[in-house]
Amino acid sequence: MRQYDTFQLKAFAGQPIDQCMVIDAHGHMGAETTFPLYETSPESIIAAMDRMGIDVFCASPFLVVSSYAREGNDVSIAAVRQYPERIFAYMIANTGYPESILPELERCLNAGLRAVKIHSHSGPPYSHPNYDILYQFANSNHLPILAHTWGDQIKDLENKFIKYKNINFILGHAGAVEKENYARVAKEYPNVYLETCFSPCSRGLIEYFVNQGLSDKILWGSDMTFMSAEHQIGRVIFANISEADKVKILGKNAQKVLKIKSRRKNVS
Repeated sequence: MRQYDTFQLKAFAGQPIDQCMVIDAHGHMGAETTFPLYETSPESIIAAMDRMGIDVFCASPFLVVSSYAREGNDVSIAAVRQYPERIFAYMIANTGYPESILPELERCLNAGLRAVKIHSHSGPPYSHPNYDILYQFANSNHLPILAHTWGDQIKDLENKFIKYKNINFILGHAGAVEKENYARVAKEYPNVYLETCFSPCSRGLIEYFVNQGLSDKILWGSDMTFMSAEHQIGRVIFANISEADKVKILGKNAQKVLKIKSRRKNVS
C-alpha cells in the first residue's frame, strides 16, 4: 500500500499546509488583462492563500506586459501597504523608454518594494542596452529579478548572470521548453534559480529538476490569478520527492532568494 507524506495527507483532508513556510514566488495583481480571471481583489487572494497555507504572495501587476509601469506599481505599492506581511511585490519598469526606468525603480524602492519583475513581451529583448539601466540598479541594490522566460530568453540573459553577480535571477516557467538548458544554467551559475509555474504541468518536471541536484535552486510559483494556485501547488505536493525537498521548494528557498522573513513562530 502506498504511503502518503504529511503534505499529501493535508491535501487529501482539504487542510492548509502548516508544517513549513509557503511562499508563492510568482503571481499577479489587478484586472488589466484580456484573460478571463478569478476574483482578483487583494482580499480574495488572501482568502485563497489562507485556504492553502500560503504565507506570502510575491506578485507583479498584470500591467507588467504593458507600458503602464507607474500605474502597475501603484497597484503593488497599495497592496503591500495593506498587507505588508502577506504580499511581497515586484517593481516593474517601462524598458521601452530608458529615461523613465531609473526614476520609477527608485520610487518603488523608496516605497518598500524589494525585487524586480521583467517580461519579454513588454518591450525590447533582455539583451537590449535599455535593460542594463535596470540590471545596474538591481545589482547596486542587491535586488532579485524574476524574469518571464520560455526558453529563448535564456540566451539573452546568460551573459547578465555573469556580469551582475549581486542579482539573484529567478527564471519563470522553468522547463516550459528545453528543460535541460534550464537545469544547465541553474547548475552553472550560483545566482540563477528556477521557478515552477507552468500550465501544462509536464509530468515529472519537478522530479527532473530535483534529480539534477537542484532542490536548493527551485522556487514554487503559481501564476495566480492567471492560474489556480491549488492546481500549481499540487505539482509539488504530489511530486515523487522527499518531504525535505518539498519544504525547500515551497518556501525555504524563496525565503533565502527573496530575503523574506518567516511569519510563523513554529517554523524556520
